[in-house]
This record gives sequence, C-alpha cells and structure tokens, in this order.
Amino acid sequence: MKKKLIIRISNEIGNQMFMYASAYSIAKKMNRELFIDNETAFLLKKNISKYALNNFKITSKVAGDNLKFKKISGYLTRKFLQNIDLVKSNKSFYIEPKNYNKIANHNENFLNKNFSDNLFLEGHFESEKYFLDFKKDIIKEFIYFDHDKFVKNPYYKNILNNNSVGICLRQNRFSEGIGQNNVTNNLKSNNFTIEQINYINKSVSIIKSKLENPTFYIWSNELRNMDFQKFNFKFTTINLSNHDENIDNRALAMFLLSQCKHFITIPSAFTWWGAWLSKYNNKIIIRPSSDCFSDFFTNNLDYWPADWIAVNEKS
Repeated sequence: MKKKLIIRISNEIGNQMFMYASAYSIAKKMNRELFIDNETAFLLKKNISKYALNNFKITSKVAGDNLKFKKISGYLTRKFLQNIDLVKSNKSFYIEPKNYNKIANHNENFLNKNFSDNLFLEGHFESEKYFLDFKKDIIKEFIYFDHDKFVKNPYYKNILNNNSVGICLRQNRFSEGIGQNNVTNNLKSNNFTIEQINYINKSVSIIKSKLENPTFYIWSNELRNMDFQKFNFKFTTINLSNHDENIDNRALAMFLLSQCKHFITIPSAFTWWGAWLSKYNNKIIIRPSSDCFSDFFTNNLDYWPADWIAVNEKS
C-alpha cells in the first residue's frame, strides 16, 4: 500500500492554495498519496475561516476521520503523537520550521528523511519553489467547478476587454481575528492601510509609464470604509456582495482577479495567486519590497517570484 501524506488545511483561500500546491508537489517528490485534512484546523475556537478548496477540481482525496485530529480527543491524540515523535526515528509529523521571527523559507531538505507510513504535514509553505516543477499540474488542479457561472459575471467581460490592472487592498489586518479588535490593533491596521495606499499610488505611476490606457480594478476585504480620496487614480471596485448566494464569493473574486492582465500585489496570498494564475503572457506584476510596510512582513523569505518588480512606497 502506498504511503500517505496528509496536509492540514487552514486559513483563507489563498493560504489554502499554497498549502495544497506545495503538498501536492511534495507528495509527488516523496512518492506518497496525498490526502486533505479539511476539518481539524477549521474546528478550532480561534478559527474565523472556512474550507475553500472544494471550489476547485482538485484530484486529491479528503482524508478520513482516522487521519484527522477532531475535537478534544483528536487534539490530545495529536499532542501525544508529536511527543512520541521526539524520540522516534521515523517521525509522523513534519511541521514547517520558522526562525525566531516566525519567518520560514523554502526548504526541502526533509524530503530524503525517513518518516512513518502516515506523514502529517503542517505549515503554510508559501513559496512557488515548492511547486514550480509541477506548474502545469497545479494550474489544472485549480480549475473551478463554477467556471461557467463565473464567466457570466458582469465584471468578467469588462476585465477581459480592457488593459486591466488588478489591485488588492487588505483592511483590518490586525483587528479582524477573535479578540483582536482593540485600540492598538486598530491603529496598526489603519497604518497598514495607509501604507498600502501609498505603495499602490506609487505603483500605479509605474504602471502608467509602462502601459497604454491601463484600467484599474480594486479588490478589498472591506469596501465600506475605503477612503477614496487617498487614491490618486481612477478605478473600479469589485463588489460581489449582491451576487448569487449559491456561489462562493471567495472563489469568484479569485477567478475575476486572475483574468486581469497586470497586477499590483500586496503581501496577501489571495492577490499572489490571482497574479500567478493569470494566463496573460506579457503581464507586469509589481510587489512591495521587503521593507515597504512598518508592521507587516511576509512569512516566507522566498515568498515573491524573482521576476515580480519590487517597489517601496517610502523611497
């Protein structure tokens, strides 16, 4: 029987796509069958996200309950197995290592180590270096079940028929979690929003110098409190709040973003995947430099593809 790799999925749609794409490739390299734990992380009390990979025609199977760690009994079992791992040679878990700042980097040194028949993989693995060798496969894995519905969205043709530039703005970054809405986090969130807008304005100037008649579109997790006067260019906001209730707006938003020809990205897995999945051959992708923001950093030193243009709003 083929050995198994079980990836624990968590967080939002973009993060989940990183986890799956990396696990898919790691499973191939280790000659293991990939299974998806689509429940354990989402049952935690602190969780505010929902499983989203069911929007895609992915080929990997969902893990059975015997390969998940649900409820208090599962939590205790996981802790017990992890403690045993400390003295085992064939370990059952591989958890993405991070430095003292909780920052990871692309690292596949573990691939040739010995593990148990059921290997539980945990982490974000947010670097294309994990899955570039399987790029064609990954693109196929992320085909949408609702594609035919998505192309009927009124934004779709508008984006296709223009020299479209996709932009994302992340608001409430530090205050959106359970128990995180306080004065300090609200100030950090507001500052991060202002720094993003400054970076976006500078990036728009660069795009305008490179493209003829660009049309700008903005996606945001919070449209109600956007300060439109802070932007120095005209744009269309993508508002999906009044669309089909039977459609997962997370997937629709990702699909529409990926139809753009060019991108101004922020440190967000959602915008990263929108840009990466775009099929436009001559796309320009701008991303923030590592020191662009005061309080926010990517959680992987190898997060950005090498050919994306780095911009710092402060310089």
